[in-house]
Amino acid sequence: MKVLVIFTGGTIGSTLKNGYIGTDDGAKFALLEPFCAEKDTQFETTCPYTILSENLCAKELNILQSSVGEGLKKDCDGIIVTHGTDTLQYSAAALSLAFGDCKKPVILVSSAYPLDDERANGYENFRAALEFIRRKISGGVFVSYKNEDDAKTAIHGGSKLLLHAEGQADLESIDKSPFALFDGKEFEIFLTAQKNAPIGAVEYVENPGILLVSSHPADDFSHYSLDGVRAVILNPYHSATLATENKGLKSFCKKANKADIPVFVSVARNDAGYESTRLFDELGITALPYGTIVFSYMKIWAAISKNEDPRYAFSI
Repeated sequence: MKVLVIFTGGTIGSTLKNGYIGTDDGAKFALLEPFCAEKDTQFETTCPYTILSENLCAKELNILQSSVGEGLKKDCDGIIVTHGTDTLQYSAAALSLAFGDCKKPVILVSSAYPLDDERANGYENFRAALEFIRRKISGGVFVSYKNEDDAKTAIHGGSKLLLHAEGQADLESIDKSPFALFDGKEFEIFLTAQKNAPIGAVEYVENPGILLVSSHPADDFSHYSLDGVRAVILNPYHSATLATENKGLKSFCKKANKADIPVFVSVARNDAGYESTRLFDELGITALPYGTIVFSYMKIWAAISKNEDPRYAFSI
């Protein structure tokens, strides 16, 4: 089995020095060392950039896309991308948009702590990714991650990841439905986990002009400038509701509509809506198709990067 490993930094490629976590070239070799003795496994490695993932920008996304695209042309059985946890969901969504239907597995792995920390899950995440490739389970883009209190490592569809819960590194798929679970020996596959159709690689622009607004009480919206904004995404409460009686929100939406700036609301649940959601149309708010806010953000960023109206990215 031949595996291409693309190193990009992150906690999985870092060590603790003088009380701070920072990237360390030696961590790359520490990750591979336990697996190099396996006679049926050959690794090819590349390191197109090294960052802590909170610093992810368009430049790195474009380099990562290019590296994965070139890797898929190589004589290998699959690709493992090491990545930081902070923006893991965004890179996974971008790679899903670009290569979601690829025949080889592309799997992002990360670690909640540096590998020399006994709490690290990086080795387990890497092992699950390696076995997924070895067993030729599926092509496409995935994320391998073992949550802190879970007995099994989850294989998530790259476009299905929710944002982290506050202060937590654990990962969850939308509907709590990962693609597969690995118990260290066998995979349990969930056929209900569908993959999104890709749109191909995109040259992401550095400043897409996306205003992402979270929901919280007493927000009068007066401090949100629309200068240079190409699209607005409202992140609703967990019940997919917005404060539609808020005069500030009404005024903000009216201003955006007048400037022909689309205002979207992300919808991460597919059951019955609350009464306040009926007012979305009146306010000129477009409810996005059921999915994660990360995937919606990346799809809108991709559309803007291609100089397209983001409304058409969702066939709305």
